[in-house]
Amino acid sequence: MTNLIFYISPHFLVKYYLLKDLKTVAKKYSIKGDVIDIGCGSMPYKELFSDVSKYTGIDFKFYSKNSTFLKNKPDIYFPESYTKTLDLPLKSNSFDATLSFQVLEHHKNPEKLIQECIRVTRKGGLIILSFPFIWGLHEEPTDYYRFTEYAISELAKKYGARVLEVKRQGSVFSTITSLRNDYLINFSKKSILALLISVIIYPFFLISSYACLILDKIFNSRQIFLNYVVVIRVNI
Repeated sequence: MTNLIFYISPHFLVKYYLLKDLKTVAKKYSIKGDVIDIGCGSMPYKELFSDVSKYTGIDFKFYSKNSTFLKNKPDIYFPESYTKTLDLPLKSNSFDATLSFQVLEHHKNPEKLIQECIRVTRKGGLIILSFPFIWGLHEEPTDYYRFTEYAISELAKKYGARVLEVKRQGSVFSTITSLRNDYLINFSKKSILALLISVIIYPFFLISSYACLILDKIFNSRQIFLNYVVVIRVNI
């Protein structure tokens, strides 16, 4: 699933933690049956859900491509009316599990997205969300929100679901390092000289990224971290 780009990416830490925790969640909850991936992009985590009967991805025609992973295309595209109604073109109670990875912060009405995820998921089914907690602006101008687990829990309760598990990804050092790496990407785009400087110093940045895998365990924090993975069950 992964390739060299994954291991040398400036965003290695957030991708590593996301891959690790989604793999754990998929195995722990034995995700099977029909699955929908909302805002699927190139479906980078599809292979983690290999036991499902059918994995369907839906996104816009101009979806974000992820060069780190194997490339897939959405199976369904949002209709033009979606940006106005925000209603998923999917039948209620249609899926055993609903997935949405790194999408919530880009949705103009995230409460509506959670409501729709609950609507299309069968009773007793699961919803798995991932979204950033501390992260720089990205994919501008469609970067709107940051959430805590408490906000997601309240929204889930409001529409007939409950949070089963929350995974906080990374800690103090990985957060600082990832933000610094993200800054380096933006800095490298300023000029040829900036690009040259970035290439020269990046190996040291990459080494520090790997060091964070150890430092996060030593200096673990519940308040400062990169990303969330949240598992929600639709009430029976």
